Amino acid sequence: MNIFEIANILPQQVKLSQIDDSPGPYGMSYGFDLSLLEASINKIGLINSPLLATKGKGGAEDQFWVVAGFRRIAVLKALDVNQAPCRVLSPETSTLQCLMLNLYDNLAVRDFNAVETGMALTRLAELLPEQEVIKNFMPLLNLPSHEETLHLFVRIETALDRRGKDLLACGSLSIQAAKLLLEMDSAARNEICRYFSDVKFSKNQQAQFIDFVNDLSRIENQSIPELLNEPDLITICENEQMNNPQKVRALIKLLRSRRLPHLVKAEKGFNRMVKNLELPAGFQITPPPYFEGPNYKLEIFFKDGRDLIEKLVILAKKDALIELEDPWNKGA
Repeated sequence: MNIFEIANILPQQVKLSQIDDSPGPYGMSYGFDLSLLEASINKIGLINSPLLATKGKGGAEDQFWVVAGFRRIAVLKALDVNQAPCRVLSPETSTLQCLMLNLYDNLAVRDFNAVETGMALTRLAELLPEQEVIKNFMPLLNLPSHEETLHLFVRIETALDRRGKDLLACGSLSIQAAKLLLEMDSAARNEICRYFSDVKFSKNQQAQFIDFVNDLSRIENQSIPELLNEPDLITICENEQMNNPQKVRALIKLLRSRRLPHLVKAEKGFNRMVKNLELPAGFQITPPPYFEGPNYKLEIFFKDGRDLIEKLVILAKKDALIELEDPWNKGA
C-alpha cells in the first residue's frame, strides 16, 4: 500500500473498546501530557482520524492496534467516547509499513523523549539490519550513528523498569544515569529511582550518587536496597526543614564521607589549618586534588596595586603559614 492509497482510505466508525490500550508493535508514545489535546478535542472534536491495523479476531469483532493517533485514542477513551471515525489499513499492509507510518507521522510534529527514542529504535532493529538503523534512522532521531548508542536505547526500552522510564521521559533522569542503572539489578534500580523521584538531583549529582552507592554496596558487602533504606539516609529525604538542594548535598556528603573517610578527614584537617591562619577576605588556598599532588594554589583577589601590596604584607606577617602542609603529615 502506498501513501496515496492510505490517503484515500475512508474513515469508519470503530468502537474504542476494540482498540488495544497498549502502544503495541507500532507505538512510540510514552510519558506524554494529554491536557492540551484533550482540551482541543473536547472543544472542537476529532479533526484527524486515527489510523488502525487489524490485530486479529476478538469474538465477533475485529481488534485493532493503533498505527497513528495513539494519543488521540487515549483522549477519546478518557472522555468516555464509545466510538470514533478511524481509518483501517488493509490487512496486506506490512509491519514495517505500519511502523514507518507511525514514525514519520510523529517526527513531523514533535521531538521524541529518550524512552520514545528507545521504543522507535527497538522496533526498527527488530525489522531492519542494524547498520541500516544506525545509518538511516539514528540521525532522524538526533542521535550519533554509533552502535553503542543504538544498544543503549534498545536496552532502555527492553530492560529499564517503569519507574526509571517515567523519570527518563520527564527529564528527571539523565541518559548517563540510565546507563549506569542498566548495569544493576531491578531491585537496586528501583531503590535509586525512588530517591530520584523524591529528591531532584542534577545530572552530575545523579552520577555521583550512583557511583557512591555502587561502591559502598560492594565495600560494605550489603545490597543497594539495604544501604538506601538506612535511617540516616531516609531521615535526610524526609526532613521537612531542608529544601531540595540541601537534601541533595546532605545525601552526597554522607555517602562520600563513608566512601572516602580518609580523604574527608584530610579535607577537614586542611580546612582547620587554613582557618587558623585567620586570613582576611580576598585569599583562597586550594589543595591539589585528593592531596596527591605536590603543589597548592594561592589566589589573591584585589582591587588595585595598592590593595595587592597591603594583602601581600598581611600574608608575609603570617608566621602560621609555616604550619601549612600536607594534612597526611598532620595525622589528619
